[in-house]
Amino acid sequence: MGPSRPRTSLADQRQVGPTSLWTADLLGEVAEDTIPGVLARRLPELADTPAVTWWANDAWQQMSFAQLADDAELVARAIAGSVEPGSRVAVWGRNSVPYVVLLYGCALAGAVLTPLNTGWSDDEAVHGLQLTTPGLMFAGRFANGDEVLPRASALAGAIPVHSLDGLLSWARDQPPGPLPELRPTDPFLIQFTSGTTGRAKGAVVSHRGAINGALQRNLHDVTPPNDVWLNPVPYHHVGGSCFVILGGLMTGGAFVMVDRWDPVAATALLRTGVVTRVGGVPTMLVDLLDRLGDEASQTGVVSVSLGGATVRRSLVERIRKTLDAPTVISYGQSECPLISSTSLADNPETIARTVGRPLPGATVRIADVETGEICPIGVPGEIQVQSPNVMSGYWDDPEQTSKTMTADGFLRTGDLAVMDEWGYLEFRDRARDVIIRGGENIYPAEIEDLLVQHPQVLNAVLVGIDDERLGERVGAAVVLAPDSSASGDDLADYLSDKVARFKIPVAWRFVDQLPMTVSGKVRRFVVRQETNSAASEAAPTP
Repeated sequence: MGPSRPRTSLADQRQVGPTSLWTADLLGEVAEDTIPGVLARRLPELADTPAVTWWANDAWQQMSFAQLADDAELVARAIAGSVEPGSRVAVWGRNSVPYVVLLYGCALAGAVLTPLNTGWSDDEAVHGLQLTTPGLMFAGRFANGDEVLPRASALAGAIPVHSLDGLLSWARDQPPGPLPELRPTDPFLIQFTSGTTGRAKGAVVSHRGAINGALQRNLHDVTPPNDVWLNPVPYHHVGGSCFVILGGLMTGGAFVMVDRWDPVAATALLRTGVVTRVGGVPTMLVDLLDRLGDEASQTGVVSVSLGGATVRRSLVERIRKTLDAPTVISYGQSECPLISSTSLADNPETIARTVGRPLPGATVRIADVETGEICPIGVPGEIQVQSPNVMSGYWDDPEQTSKTMTADGFLRTGDLAVMDEWGYLEFRDRARDVIIRGGENIYPAEIEDLLVQHPQVLNAVLVGIDDERLGERVGAAVVLAPDSSASGDDLADYLSDKVARFKIPVAWRFVDQLPMTVSGKVRRFVVRQETNSAASEAAPTP
């Protein structure tokens, strides 16, 4: 059964075909503005309303938009007095209120926010800093509460490093500088993303791309009066920087700041009855529903938003039955914060099967991965998008930018999908072989390159293993050198100080050879099938 016709407006009832091409429409819904411009325009209306709220000392705390604007301007003028517009300002730490203030401060100062992943190894952090050469760095805390400052200071070289917790004190001690006039296309964020080359690349997201992602995310969802949104994703992810922190600015409402994902604490927040919307990756919703049990329908949650590529039909149905709330599925990536979304008017089968239709202002096509030709309706190919949300390129990496952007200006997402006659996108696979574990993107080439440097490893392939809670776990098929005896534990130990822990395989298969095509390429889909089968056989019987 295909998707029902949307029930919103005649403009939404358009069909496409015979080729898989959705052309941009409703350009009036695309905001041509900057973050400072939106803040100045919205502040008279939002000044006294909460922008961010959090739980502390057994009570809800909050910061108004007026206070956020004042603190952000203080920080912005300090940044402007320290570095030139366009300079990068790195931040390394878990979610916090100072992180939110710094994000807005960078936006007002014309600095480019450059978040580092708190799960990175030293080598990964050094690479990110050397690539982007920040003029300033702020260090907060890791997920376990440890201070980042000592480690950041040791790795940053000549980059000045300051405490994120002491952000306002630092700002008061700096000579203030003038705030620049900005354009919507000016860079706001360098969002790190890996790829088939292994090393992290920095996708440059503009002010326009960030605010339109946040705006469209909310326009496709339920946004009740006094909206309070709980989405515990890390702010160093594009969803945190764009959708969570900027969402309330675009349409009103507050978001809940939680410093890290803690299902017990998040469940307690829902039980207060204050939270109206919940978002995140599927893992988080599974954990919440498991803990809420029969209480779920009493929380007052009016909608749930999830990322699209690994959302299972069973989870969509469970949310509908237990929370009595709709689920909104959206799709985007670091290179384009939001590409498509389902609608509240879509039926449950459509929401469970697709990642919706392209956003206003986006032209999306499904292209043959070999020829580049647009595929007929119903034929799988690569999702390619041209949109105001698309990155301007990878920071200081024209070669990778040219490989990712087509000659006619489309972003090659690396994701495979089918477009139906109503423009809905249904995922089929990921051309880049990315593994998505609990919302973290893991790119096999990075880990494979490290494994083959081990003296006992001849070849290795990483694949995703299906997991009900995490979406995927990381598995590896390894060919050892003759007379070698390395175990999975040995190889995990070898990787432990080289990459973030979530990237290390948890299931290891040792094989004599890998399945290959006639042209000498590894047949990854066969490795994935065999590894999933082996993992299923090894699983304990319930």
